[in-house]
Amino acid sequence: MSQPTIEVDIVEDHAVLREGLAQWLQANAPGIRVVGRFGSWAETAANLRALSDVVVLDVLLGDQVPLRAKIQAIASAGPQVVVCSSVVDPAVIRQAISAGALAYIPKTASAGVVEAALRQAAKGLPYITEEVAVAMEAEQAGPQLSAREHQVVSVYLGGAAETLAETAHILGISVDGVKKHLAAVRRKFQDGSEPLTRLALRERLVSGGWLLEDPDA
Repeated sequence: MSQPTIEVDIVEDHAVLREGLAQWLQANAPGIRVVGRFGSWAETAANLRALSDVVVLDVLLGDQVPLRAKIQAIASAGPQVVVCSSVVDPAVIRQAISAGALAYIPKTASAGVVEAALRQAAKGLPYITEEVAVAMEAEQAGPQLSAREHQVVSVYLGGAAETLAETAHILGISVDGVKKHLAAVRRKFQDGSEPLTRLALRERLVSGGWLLEDPDA
């Protein structure tokens, strides 16, 4: 019995890279079919409900939409996400994986690695390269956040919301819930008697790899 076809969309703003990967998969990856090619996040967002099994997503698309928001938008529409980027920064990798991406493939990797990640993602399974595993392991030192704590600080301190109320609305939780999680995060990063300011907390989260240096990156 033949294996079911894995349908793939590629979101990449460089046409040469986008078409090159599509052509390589078509010629060398039986059972994988590229059905969508998008050159911007705006184009992708307009077609969320039409996306296929797995989406290959670039990090830098020349817009101001946070990577976390893109991954969560795609995943909530149904497809699995494989990030493929020239950016190999532990903080960015952590953002992608914690947001729901099943793989983070450096663009220095071979197309065969992308193929392997796509086949795993189509089964709902993660695919972690050695390079990414080392980068993620390097970020494990220091305070650790729960998934919900990371979600709250990503929204509140990562540029998506300015107030506790906005954060609560975006996440669908109460303001008290936001306060509780922020207080827990502050306790984890506290190293003195003075309470951490919003800016000081954000700086410690950035240095720990939990937030990106630039919220609009």
